[in-house]
Amino acid sequence: MRELNGIPAAPGYAVGPVRQLRRTTITIPRRSIATGDVATERTRFEEAVERARGELTILRDKLARELGADEAAIIDSQLLMLEDELIWDSTLSRIRTQLVNAEAAFARAIGELVMQFDGMQEGALRERIADLRDLEDRVLRSLQGEPKETVTDWTVPAVVAARDLAPSETAALDRELVLGFITDEGGSTSHVAILARSLGIPAVCGLGGDASKLADDSLVAVDGNVGRVICDPDQTTQERLQTLKHQQITVSRKLDYLRDLPAETPDGHRVRMMANIELPVELDEAIARGAEGIGLLRTEYLYFQHRDIPTEEDQVKLYARVLQRMAGKPVIFRTLDVGGDKVSDYLGAKREYNPFLGWRGIRFSLSNRSLFKTQIRAIYRAAADGEGKIMFPMITGVEELRAALEICAEARDELRGEGRPYRSDMPVGIMVETPSAAAVADLLARECDFLSIGSNDLIQYTLAMDRGNRRVSYLYRPLHPAILRTIRHVVDAGHAAGVWVGLCGEMGSETRLAEVLLGLGLDEISLHSAALPKIKQVIRWTELAEARRVVDGLLDLPTADEADAWLADYVAARKARREQEGSSP
Repeated sequence: MRELNGIPAAPGYAVGPVRQLRRTTITIPRRSIATGDVATERTRFEEAVERARGELTILRDKLARELGADEAAIIDSQLLMLEDELIWDSTLSRIRTQLVNAEAAFARAIGELVMQFDGMQEGALRERIADLRDLEDRVLRSLQGEPKETVTDWTVPAVVAARDLAPSETAALDRELVLGFITDEGGSTSHVAILARSLGIPAVCGLGGDASKLADDSLVAVDGNVGRVICDPDQTTQERLQTLKHQQITVSRKLDYLRDLPAETPDGHRVRMMANIELPVELDEAIARGAEGIGLLRTEYLYFQHRDIPTEEDQVKLYARVLQRMAGKPVIFRTLDVGGDKVSDYLGAKREYNPFLGWRGIRFSLSNRSLFKTQIRAIYRAAADGEGKIMFPMITGVEELRAALEICAEARDELRGEGRPYRSDMPVGIMVETPSAAAVADLLARECDFLSIGSNDLIQYTLAMDRGNRRVSYLYRPLHPAILRTIRHVVDAGHAAGVWVGLCGEMGSETRLAEVLLGLGLDEISLHSAALPKIKQVIRWTELAEARRVVDGLLDLPTADEADAWLADYVAARKARREQEGSSP
């Protein structure tokens, strides 16, 4: 057996044969044309785009029937790209001025747009490249009279392996024949991950070249919960994963009843359970899992979806739709978190040697005051009849918070002067994700309405390790004494100032850490929707006093290794005790 480790993109387990999705490379011919042929090439391009639009519309309707309109919106982004003036104008201009054929002109136009998105390291933002390349392939094939390749030429259920899967390819798959997805590229916010979660199919992404090397019909076991693929699993491993798969289905069904119940301990302590979302299409899953609101809505998607700076009206429409969909439940809008790791030239961010310590988050926004104020105004306006909240990322001290709050005050004054409806009492908070913010949490809490701990970056910055670097990934330890002490300090500081404290990082999605977060005193946990029922269940069966004893026990230990081992023993003993009592879900 051989283990491959990637990014857990969609939870679940699968065992089955591999079916590789390999695309034939399409050649892009470049030829000079005469002035008299310009009109002909223009017509060829327009007709190819129209054929591509028809194909995408069919796929969109298929997704809408199977999963709903929100999931189908993934294909809408490509349909909108077909109408994009930048693509049209750039292509037609090249045909006319450079006297080249439509294929060469279109490929160059797409290439320039891809360069705008190149360099993004994570999140939904990088998915624009996949969209553009998929669109490029579709239109080029149409120009050359080649049909877009089908991806379901097999009849036996299998694990789909590929370098990457474009949204249209994922949509075209026969869901009855797909046991799981494994890809070299992509991550938890890729289109294949989003659709896999909607379909309930396990997915592992970011395998770095290993997925596309697997032979067709070779046997693999997929663990989407931890991002592991086991090649040639032995019989024991196969049986174990099949058992886990059945258990997961059983547990999921048993936990359905929790949807409308609060995350309240037996002794009456309640924790709000919220959802983190990257894309609007994830709202339905959050609601279906019983989220009490959105604890983190990443707003970057809107900016990079447009490939130019979205207007205030564009933002108002999107934010208002999210609030309307949540029907009175709170939504926390994190303001633009863009920088060297999520580069976009039109926003003015440039690649940096160390983007995580560079010009990003609130630093970028305060340096682009007009852009920042436009977003703030849009959120205030969208929340006129909704429960919106504003949250600033990458705060390091009170100076930055005060500067951001000053812009909020200016935005309110402007809206009031213009007579526009807006929510005047919008709660404003910050993400605590830097060691400096944690150290002065007491000072920050006096000047805002809430604190939300971004555990991913807080761990990274506190432990001085790049969580995207495989060489130091072993240092990413949520139970490191420094992390536990920092979180407790932030919670205590917030409560002393009379504000609530939440957590919106990956720690919230780990079932083993549920008692720990409860014992640390958090008022709100925002997590991936799929993990919400399990975390809620743990909270509902755990006395607050017991959770506090767990935290005290962990804080007495000097190393992360000892803390991990101690917690593993505790969880195992707790599980055994509940099974003995006959009340385990």
